[in-house]
Amino acid sequence: MNTDIKQAMHVEAGKSFGTAEANENERRWNDDKIDRKNQEPTNHYDKTRMKLNFEIGSDRKVHPLGYQEKSLEVRLQERLTELGWKPFKPDSKIQPNCCAKFIFGGNHDRTLEMAFGTQAVNLDKGADNSHLQRCPEIEQWAKDVYDWCAKRYGQENIIGFQVHLDESSPHIHALIVPVGQRSKSGRECVMWSAKFGKNRYEYGRILREMHTSLYEEVGSKYGLERGDSIVGRNVQHLHKRDYIRKLAKEAKQAEKALKGLQAMIRKLEREMLAGRNRLKEIDEALASGKITLDRYEAQKADIQKLITEYQEKLEDKSNKLHAKEHELEQLTKDAAKARSVIQPFRNHKVDFTPPQITEKVPLFGTDKWIERQNRLIAKQFTEIVRKIESLYRNDAARQVEAAQRNVLADYGELYQLRQENKILSDTNENLESELNTLLCQLAIPSVRNMIFAVADALISGQPIPVSSEGGGGNSDSDLRWDGRRQDEEEDEYKRRCLMHTVQVVRNSQRKTIRR
Repeated sequence: MNTDIKQAMHVEAGKSFGTAEANENERRWNDDKIDRKNQEPTNHYDKTRMKLNFEIGSDRKVHPLGYQEKSLEVRLQERLTELGWKPFKPDSKIQPNCCAKFIFGGNHDRTLEMAFGTQAVNLDKGADNSHLQRCPEIEQWAKDVYDWCAKRYGQENIIGFQVHLDESSPHIHALIVPVGQRSKSGRECVMWSAKFGKNRYEYGRILREMHTSLYEEVGSKYGLERGDSIVGRNVQHLHKRDYIRKLAKEAKQAEKALKGLQAMIRKLEREMLAGRNRLKEIDEALASGKITLDRYEAQKADIQKLITEYQEKLEDKSNKLHAKEHELEQLTKDAAKARSVIQPFRNHKVDFTPPQITEKVPLFGTDKWIERQNRLIAKQFTEIVRKIESLYRNDAARQVEAAQRNVLADYGELYQLRQENKILSDTNENLESELNTLLCQLAIPSVRNMIFAVADALISGQPIPVSSEGGGGNSDSDLRWDGRRQDEEEDEYKRRCLMHTVQVVRNSQRKTIRR
C-alpha cells in the first residue's frame, strides 16, 4: 500500500451547470452512453459497480444515486431563484460565479479500502465486479464530509452530494451555492466573494484553511493526512506533449544509468572470479610447498577480504539495478499511457505451416510439375500476406482515427484560448477607454464636483436629476438608473455608479454647448 496517504479536495468556480454535467454526476445514462464514454482512453466507468454509487440527501441519509425526481440542474436553478439570482445578459462577455463544484477524495488504496474493505477489486476495463459489497466506512466518511460542507455553506445550499464508486478511485461530487449577506440590507444572496474571497490572495488563504479544517474534522478520523502545500515548491503543469518529452528524456537517462550499472556488475563479477582463481592458485602453491603456511594464510585473508568487499558492492549495485529497471518500466508505462496517438503497431502473430513439396519429381513432364508446385506455394504465401496486410491496415486506420481525434482536441483547445484571449483584450480595451474618459472629465473642476455629487447620490440609493441646462436639478431630467443589482458586489456597484455618472454629466455638458 502507498504510504503517502493524503486527503484530496478540489474546488472549481461555476458560472453555469449544464444538463450533461448533471447527468454524469447522477449517472442518468443508459448502457450505450456508458459504452461510448468508455471508448475514451482516460474514462473507466464500471457498469458492474454502478449499483454501489450513492448520495447523501438533505436528511443526511444514504440514498441510491439519482433518487430525486428533479435533476441536479433543475434543483440548482430553483435555489438560485429563491435567492433572487439574476445573471448578466446572455451576450455579456463576463458572467458571475453562481456555484462551487467540489470533488473530495484521497489516497487510491485507502479510499478503495474504505469502500470495499478486503474484497478483491479488478480495475481492468470490462472486468466483472458484481460480487462487491459496499462497506459502511465509505458511507460514514461521506456523511462526515457532508456535515463539514453543511457547517461551512449551509445545508440548504448543498444542491447535490454524489459518491462514485464505479471509477478508479472512490470520490465525492458536491454542488454548492455560495451565499452571503449584503452589507446594507442584510439580505441573503449568491455571493462568491463571501465564501472564497475577493481576489486570488484571499482565495489562496481560504483554500489553505479549508484543507486544514477538512483534515482536522474529517480526514484525521480515516487516516487521511492533510495534503502538502505547493507554496515554495516547483510545481508545474505541463502540456501533454511536453509531458511526453519529459518522460522520454527521463527514460533515456534511466536507460543510460541502467547500462552503467550493468557494466559495473560485470566488472565486479570478473573481479570476484579472479579472486576465486587466485585462491585456487595459492592452494596449489601451498600443496606443492612453493609458499609457507604463514604466507598462505596472509594471502588467503587478503583475497577473501577483497571478495567480501566485491560481494557487498555487487549486492548494492544489483539492488540499484533492480530499482532502476522498475523506474524505467514505470516511465515506459506512463509514456505509453500519455500517448494517445504515437503508439507502435502491434506485432501480430500469424500461424501458418511453411509450404513443402511432398510429391516426387516425375520422370516426364517436369516443367508442368514445377509450374503446378509454384502455383500452390504462391497461393499459400499470398493468403498469408493478405492476412498480415489486413491486420496492419486496420491498425493504421485506428492510428489515423486517433490522430484525428487528437488534432481536433488541439484545435478545440486553441480555439478556446483564442476566445479567452479575445475576451480579455476586449475587456482591457473597455476598461482603458473608461479610465481615459474618467480622467478627462475629472480634469475639469466644475465637472469633477458635479460627478462626485451625482455619484454619491447614486451610491447611497438616491438618484438626483441632472438639468439639461447644465444647472441644478429639475423634474424633467432624463437620467435613468436601475439601482444596485441583486448579484452585484459593493466595489463593482460603486464603479458602475461612477462610470454612469460620467456618461450622464458628459451628455449634459454636450447639450449645454449646443445651446
